[in-house]
Amino acid sequence: MEENERLRMTMSYVYIVLSMGSLMLIFGSVYLVYKLSFLYGIGVGSSFQSLETNTPVTAALGPVTLGISALGIGILESFIAFVIALVICAAAFVILLSRRDLPSKATSKYTFMHAVLSVIFVLLFSLASLSIVSGFQSTYQYVPYVGFALCIGSVGYIEYVIRVMQPHKTGSRGRSTMSIDPSKPFSNMVTMQEEIFANMSGHVRVVDKHFNSAALQNFYRLIEKKIGNFTKVTILTSREMLTSSFPQEINDLRSELTGYGIELDTRLMDPKDTVEQHERIMLDDRIAYKIPPFNIINKRSEHITKINFREADSRFAQLYSRAIKLDNYQVEKDRK
Repeated sequence: MEENERLRMTMSYVYIVLSMGSLMLIFGSVYLVYKLSFLYGIGVGSSFQSLETNTPVTAALGPVTLGISALGIGILESFIAFVIALVICAAAFVILLSRRDLPSKATSKYTFMHAVLSVIFVLLFSLASLSIVSGFQSTYQYVPYVGFALCIGSVGYIEYVIRVMQPHKTGSRGRSTMSIDPSKPFSNMVTMQEEIFANMSGHVRVVDKHFNSAALQNFYRLIEKKIGNFTKVTILTSREMLTSSFPQEINDLRSELTGYGIELDTRLMDPKDTVEQHERIMLDDRIAYKIPPFNIINKRSEHITKINFREADSRFAQLYSRAIKLDNYQVEKDRK
């Protein structure tokens, strides 16, 4: 799991570099518009002055006046490049705002668009830069090329993580849907373990208001083979599931998981949430599923379905903020 955390930290820096490179493209396009417009004005002014006084322009301004048409085309090209740079920057910031997650195939849409537009930009920028005559060139013209290199390097690394590193470092994304066949309870557990739970990692969170002793046993059976993938387990259940043995079983499991370096956090949902929260969800740091009740997860004719991670993460945070720790609830109950 340390590798996953290092990868997440690395990706945060990569996203920032991508954004910086994109901003450099915008700077380059604005500077190019300024430079070409400045030269265009000098060229037109010099031409009018030459006609008015019937004197030739200076040797330094001769190439500028002769290249007025090229300067006009260059200004148009630089304006188009500026618009493209804005779109590139927008794509970079979309990717940056998703930095809390590891990149996925959904990120590829933005990285592909970013790469294609960056290539188009640098071609337009190069063509427009040719209009700037010798003697009026500046080192600022090379800023977009540095930005382009940063962008392409960042995009390339993001794609490398998605297509090469992520399947090995963070596991595959798992199945979108899995059907539970009630006539095959044993096979269901094996399939879930291999195709769903083996691909989960980090902080695993469960919202199941019917999570009881039987659910706890099924849950452990499902994570046991890949238990090293996890850093924390959080379970949200209801007060109605508390039997005389459940707290002790939770304590036993907590002690066992501590030996693996895994924290177990068990909380009881607010009574109002228990009534309103009918859907059971399970999520880790990057993927979320709608699931059947854990106590009969392998025996009920239902589906395990992948759902929107951000929505599930937000919902979990709401329920968690109003829930009470099992230990605290036990203490309050004993006091009463």
